[in-house]
Amino acid sequence: MKDLKCGLKSCRYNKGYSCCSDEISVDSGTDCRTFSPDPNKRGNLFEAGEEFVPADYSVDTAVACTAECVFNKQEKCVANGITVMSEGEQDAVCLTFMRR
Repeated sequence: MKDLKCGLKSCRYNKGYSCCSDEISVDSGTDCRTFSPDPNKRGNLFEAGEEFVPADYSVDTAVACTAECVFNKQEKCVANGITVMSEGEQDAVCLTFMRR
């Protein structure tokens, strides 16, 4: 999946709001289990700087998923693209989730 949007600026795989991991895993609660904070990214100190990093759509990320979702086909996500976000200190959550 090349259209994997990520709103977690502190994740080591986030480049211009695009996920650059080779694969991610979404659990049954729709949490992205691949989220990994990058200690070199300083949260909100330079928030605008991330806006100028170009998105990297060159990575074709495999998405394993165990959520009860219409896009889950044999534990693989078949959506054209997904968005992962978080609010505050909550886990990284797949916003594209649609209950079967």
